[in-house]
Amino acid sequence: MVDRHGWHRLLEKAWEKRSILWLIGVRRAGKTFLCQSLRQVEYFDCELPSTRRMMQDPEAFLDGVRGKRIVLDEIHRLSNPAELLKIAATIIATFK
Repeated sequence: MVDRHGWHRLLEKAWEKRSILWLIGVRRAGKTFLCQSLRQVEYFDCELPSTRRMMQDPEAFLDGVRGKRIVLDEIHRLSNPAELLKIAATIIATFK
């Protein structure tokens, strides 16, 4: 198994500065594995139809995960990912 402690530390530091992070990279580089290995994070795979259905009402979805760190993998699979991210950013900004 590959040691990803360095990546975990980088993500933790980034999360201290920003409430929303965007992790990008080439295909099959290990982004999903990295996200699934994060502690105290709820992971959602947006390729799954059940996950996409859950996010059809962004406000209700975000209310259900309020106060938790979440990972939205394959977010581009949502019908309107920008809407979900904008609402999330607005909700998070009201807590600060």
